[in-house]
Amino acid sequence: MDNIFIDLSAIVIAIAFSYGIFWYKKHKTEIDKKRDEGDALAFSVNMLGKLATMFAYDLKDSSEKGVAKKKEVANKIKVTFADAKLPVPSDAAISGAIEKAVTAMKLADSEEKSDTNAKNG
Repeated sequence: MDNIFIDLSAIVIAIAFSYGIFWYKKHKTEIDKKRDEGDALAFSVNMLGKLATMFAYDLKDSSEKGVAKKKEVANKIKVTFADAKLPVPSDAAISGAIEKAVTAMKLADSEEKSDTNAKNG
């Protein structure tokens, strides 16, 4: 009687394992596609800060004012992601990255001015 339960449990385990492998092979392309999309999104988020900083510095000395500069930087970021065929982050993420880049730029400028004043003073 014990051998029957052992044999039956071995058969159930083998069937469950086989079904797991079958399901994975059937859905492998979907799983790989979602993983690749996730990798592309992570890359986009990583690049967002770098692009925001670069474009903010590019427009630093332009004649446009704050809101217009921010819209221009956001537009350049969206165009860059579209050209690279990467997922475009949300408007809120882009806005946050631009704000962070501008804050870092202003902080760097104020430190540079204080260093120059210390050397001259």
